[in-house]
Amino acid sequence: MSATEASPRTPHTMPPGTRVTVNLADDATARRRQVRQLQKSITFRKSPVTTLSFALMATMGFFYTRGIQIVTHWGFYMVALPITVLWAGLAHVPGPHSDVVADTTLSLWFVSWWLGLGILSSIGLGTGMQTGMLFLFPHILKVVYTAEECRTTDFETRTNVWFNPDIPQSQLKLPAPCDATDNTAMPSYLQLVSKVMAASLIWGIGTAIGEIPPYHFAYLAASKGEVDEELQAELDELSDTDSSDEWSTRMFNDMKSWMIRFIKDNGFLGIYLMSAWPNAAFDLCGMCCGHFQMDFWTFFGALVLGKAFTLRSIQAFCFVGIFSKQTRPQFIRAVGFVVPDTAAMMSDKIEEFIASVEVGSSEGGGGGPGLVAKVWGTFILALISYFLYHAIEAIAQEHVKSLSDDELHARVPSLHED
Repeated sequence: MSATEASPRTPHTMPPGTRVTVNLADDATARRRQVRQLQKSITFRKSPVTTLSFALMATMGFFYTRGIQIVTHWGFYMVALPITVLWAGLAHVPGPHSDVVADTTLSLWFVSWWLGLGILSSIGLGTGMQTGMLFLFPHILKVVYTAEECRTTDFETRTNVWFNPDIPQSQLKLPAPCDATDNTAMPSYLQLVSKVMAASLIWGIGTAIGEIPPYHFAYLAASKGEVDEELQAELDELSDTDSSDEWSTRMFNDMKSWMIRFIKDNGFLGIYLMSAWPNAAFDLCGMCCGHFQMDFWTFFGALVLGKAFTLRSIQAFCFVGIFSKQTRPQFIRAVGFVVPDTAAMMSDKIEEFIASVEVGSSEGGGGGPGLVAKVWGTFILALISYFLYHAIEAIAQEHVKSLSDDELHARVPSLHED
């Protein structure tokens, strides 16, 4: 047989599957490129209709899938449903059990409120909602202010949630028995801390739960022999750092590289130490733990210990010390040893802030909230709107990954039509 006759058969002499593997790799690369290209266009500014429709489809799909999983699980019929029906019956039938049921229901609302706010604070979705600044720290201020004004800690704090119409968020002082005299002793510092610790710890556990999704997606990708796209983008950014970047950028990227190595080498201890302080780059830690396929309970246990029981406890001690009239001078003095000028300014600003909140919460009288309360409410509404704006975009962009190849091919050429 001549060479010209043999040449068409040459491809068949290659190892089986070689061509298929190359084509699959090329197809996977092309798909990732199309996904990234389409994701860049899924914003309210470029494609508002597509963004809303994708977010809606993703949300409906999520609740439908999870709903089916829940109602088809044996625990729903054997545990959850009977307890719910029993609890509803006990709550609506008066009897000696009513006080216990009401108190337990209040505790469940309290836990759900602070746990949910903690999750929202760290789950991401384009931008973290700073629920600590918006809700937890004002809660600590209200509790400390009420305790010192009424000279007692014998009052309810579980009712200080947004869905309770009896306590407006513009109200600084919580309902408490204020029949103390000037001779009544002030609550101690530790009593004030213990009064706010439950909310702080529950919120902290919520922030730990919010770190699970980056870990989970990176773990799933690693179990398939792949690298999570967000992690790959972070690693690419670290590898692209050069001397032309700003000093702060190089330092931050160097810190992230060191942090990855530290967690990989130290496991549980590394996660605990990286989560026990306000670490803006901890999302990267969670993704790396998933990529390293670290055991979930090792990851989550260290996270709860660091984020909730260490970091949030320290924050509770500090904010009670700052907001309390008894301990504020000592805290300011401690800051003054390090930065004297800042300490004086900090003291004045805190006094002005508390005074303005106190006046603003009462100047409305019976005619509604005062100016400070209205401004604060508007500020919170703006931040929540900003969070929802980016959360919807992030959900819509995540939905792009679930599109079929045909849908991607159809959409990518006409990205800017709507």
